[in-house]
Amino acid sequence: MRGWGVILGLVLLAGCSPSWYRRSADRETYGEIQQRLNDPRWYLPRISIDTPPPSRLHDPYNPDHEPWPPDDPAAAAYMENGNSLFPGHGYAKDGLAPFIEDPAWQSFLPMEASGTVLLTPERAVGIALLNSREFQTQLENLYLNALGLTLNEFEFDLHWFFRNRTFYDHFGSSSVPGESNTLSTSTDFGFTRTFACGGELLVSLANSYVWEYTSTDRNAVSSNIFMSFVQPVLRQAGRRVRLENLIQAERDLLYAVRDFARFRKQFSVQLLTARGGGYLALLLQVQNIRNLQSNLESREQNLRLHRALLPLGNVAAIQVDQAFESYQAARLLLLQAETGLQNALDDYKIALGLPPTVPITLDDSQLAPFQLSDPELTKLQDELEKFHTEFREPDAAPPVDKLRDGFRRLLALHARTVQFSQLVEAELKRWKAQPPEADEPREDAQRERDAQDALELRLKALRTELDDLQKAIEKSAGEVQENTRMASWEALQRNIRQEIAAAAQVFVIQNQVRVYLIQLQPVKLDPDVAIEFALSERLDLMNLRGRVTDGWRKIAVAANALKSDLNVRVEADIRTEAEASNPFDFAASNSRYRVGFEFDGPLNRLRERNTYRATLVNYQRVRRDFMAGEDQVRQAIRRDLRQLQTERLNFEIARQSLIAAARQVEAARERLLIAERGQDTSSTRDTIDALNALLAAKSALIASWVNYQTSRVQLLLDLEALQVDERGLYRDDQDIDLRRPGCDPVVQPEQPRDP
Repeated sequence: MRGWGVILGLVLLAGCSPSWYRRSADRETYGEIQQRLNDPRWYLPRISIDTPPPSRLHDPYNPDHEPWPPDDPAAAAYMENGNSLFPGHGYAKDGLAPFIEDPAWQSFLPMEASGTVLLTPERAVGIALLNSREFQTQLENLYLNALGLTLNEFEFDLHWFFRNRTFYDHFGSSSVPGESNTLSTSTDFGFTRTFACGGELLVSLANSYVWEYTSTDRNAVSSNIFMSFVQPVLRQAGRRVRLENLIQAERDLLYAVRDFARFRKQFSVQLLTARGGGYLALLLQVQNIRNLQSNLESREQNLRLHRALLPLGNVAAIQVDQAFESYQAARLLLLQAETGLQNALDDYKIALGLPPTVPITLDDSQLAPFQLSDPELTKLQDELEKFHTEFREPDAAPPVDKLRDGFRRLLALHARTVQFSQLVEAELKRWKAQPPEADEPREDAQRERDAQDALELRLKALRTELDDLQKAIEKSAGEVQENTRMASWEALQRNIRQEIAAAAQVFVIQNQVRVYLIQLQPVKLDPDVAIEFALSERLDLMNLRGRVTDGWRKIAVAANALKSDLNVRVEADIRTEAEASNPFDFAASNSRYRVGFEFDGPLNRLRERNTYRATLVNYQRVRRDFMAGEDQVRQAIRRDLRQLQTERLNFEIARQSLIAAARQVEAARERLLIAERGQDTSSTRDTIDALNALLAAKSALIASWVNYQTSRVQLLLDLEALQVDERGLYRDDQDIDLRRPGCDPVVQPEQPRDP
């Protein structure tokens, strides 16, 4: 028995370890959060604030015995020397950490063989959830909110206490009459308890032992059991007042869970859409750079053509200068766009929690539909233009051998043109096979069918033209003789121009077909139904509604503080006899019992009066906040639907503009090629204007697509219909269905209302 007493004494003396307290706090805190994840609308897959080793934020050391981190040398001197007055020791007892940021996290990055991190939307979100400082801070805020609740709940638990005071007293000289040597120890053990109605109970057992080491060797012991119960009757009385802090803390944790659940959605949207420089914004810049690269190639091709035509006299020197100026401007635009992309990538790395020095590349598979013309077709057009320039010699017809070689090469180029025309026919069939969009306006559907029929007719006519052109080339090639060199030369140039025109038709048709293959996910929602759904499902609006009730409850609590203090007090003090030798020999003759009340009139309540008036004002404020929140939700839904309608129309306009611009470019090039010497000096400016229009149309097309996708996701977020999976990635379904399981408040079982 004595051994157990020693163990108990050591435990009470030392207490529990810091790690025990940390684990205890985690158990209670995570439990409180888990209790509130009882609704799929704000379920959270991860609530632990401990970061895993793959995270840049991971701390590999024991959190209860952190080593001394690297310090600022000048500041560290004051810890080591204490300004030479109190030299510091013991800071390094847990070791010296060689770093603040553990470099091992980089070994977990999904590096490609090229030494870069290939980012997909899924991988970007996964990296951000591991490394984002903002996300970790929000998660810790949720934890701290729940941690505070555990203290509010502890207020109504039993609060045990155990205190001991032991002293040795020596008084007087060594002579016996005046000397006193006393060893005394007193122990106080008991608990306190606060009740929901405001009552407070105190129970204490106190023992006191005294040993006198003099000639008398007198020993004394005394014990008493003290019990006190105080129950407020007016002020601070009743569950409604006494439990207010606990109720508010419990509700605040629910609000914090909802806020964090909505933050996860906003975090995913911010990372993946164009708002805030997300993934789509980066893809927009990538596509614009591709457009600028294509534009630069076209202007370089235009410059080469002008330089080739200058010796022939078909263009003037000023036209070459204009083409060169256009080329230089295109180079500058491309360089500025590439610089902007690198800066945006650095910003995105910071948002993901990565250092800007980590090399990354983007998975740009979403941009595949925006390759509106086959690069090989563009290469074919460039070869045809060079071929045409080669045979536009100013004076004499080429030799027979060169003419025959020219027809042979032209037939090879013609075969490639035929192959591309067949490819475009297959793409047209794929476009026609696409199912019509749900609830598509009749006029839009008819316009698309008319475009399909028109292109089908153009391709049919083009096939006939290509067949006739092949026969004409073969016929002209067979007629090449020494005495027909001039006629054969003219025929070759005519056939080349026809081939250029045919390839241009293929280019324009392919652009038109591919631009129609880009589909926008339809959004057909009744505004009233969408607003009603959002008002029911928005997590932030649920919190605002709950805070109205919070403000209403506090009125009664503040009004209670205006009352008088009237407390009923019951006390019992049970003691042993004086000079007793038995610490448990309690005697009724030495005990005291009291019952009564304490009253304090409300003569000084100015502070409480002001608090009460402030709660009335605050209640009206939270009512207005809720009404404003509802109005903002209504406004956001209406704005999103209008924006989607606008962006859809912008996309349709960009389609038509791009088709028209492609035709304009090819027409301008054809005019430049067939221009006679010294005529049509405006053809260069027309070509430059056409290239500018084509670049603007391509930029408008990708911008309107990105804006539409971003606006669609924003609508889902504003509706609270956006679902985030276990990975933190939002699910963007094909159709926005407000009645699918898990979203429709009518289908969902009724949730308990806030008290």
